[in-house]
Amino acid sequence: MAVHLLEFLLHDFGVVARRRGHTGLMCAHRHGVNAINIGDKGLLLTNTSGGTAVHLTGESAVAGSGQGAVPEHYFRESASGTPALRHNYDKAALVDRRWSDKTLCGRQWVSMASGEGGLLHEFDREMVFAPTCKRCLALMDKLFPAPTPDDRLALVVRVVTDLVLEHGYAEIGSVPGDQQATLRARVRTAVRERSGHGTKTHVHQSMIIFVCDEISGQHADEHDRHAAEAIDRVLGSAATGSEIVPTRKPEWRTSWDAWSVD
Repeated sequence: MAVHLLEFLLHDFGVVARRRGHTGLMCAHRHGVNAINIGDKGLLLTNTSGGTAVHLTGESAVAGSGQGAVPEHYFRESASGTPALRHNYDKAALVDRRWSDKTLCGRQWVSMASGEGGLLHEFDREMVFAPTCKRCLALMDKLFPAPTPDDRLALVVRVVTDLVLEHGYAEIGSVPGDQQATLRARVRTAVRERSGHGTKTHVHQSMIIFVCDEISGQHADEHDRHAAEAIDRVLGSAATGSEIVPTRKPEWRTSWDAWSVD
């Protein structure tokens, strides 16, 4: 299930990604390396000597000059390699010196993580099918092709930028996942170019919040007044037993779906 979930997530980014345990050099009915493909790039799931995180290791720039997925001596009967390693995996594929000596996050790694063929080492506890190192995952994201900008993106960037410049704060909801990173980056750039100030962004599901402390500080009195009015409405409602009268939609809040390009 974990394997299929990972493949689904990778396909959802618009790339061809597949398990490499069934490709490359391998004997019939034996498993190859525990790796994934992103486009034409292979990434090996690896363990380091310290910590429990599963890392990603790319292929060496020069073929045959890298590191094998598993040290060759692990295949000896007297070594720490398990019977599963010797009987379920393709030795040629695992000792092929094709992998970089450092993980994506820059750490020295020891061996490939146990895959579909079973546990590789006597000290392994489980088979793994996905990376858990946050730094490796962040770097892996950069290997995916950039998403195609939505037709309304430029318009939304202008709208949100204007809201930040006017209020020091903006919220936009219903932002598609593949457009969020680009929207955040473009708004930050636009605000800095027009005001000289930086902008912080926060994401919660499909909503993005933009905050410029310098501009927001210029409206502190206005924000305090709105907060006081809101408190008065709540207290007044409690005293009279009436419903709280809703305020109009804040000017600094908008939605991706509110905008379209004909």
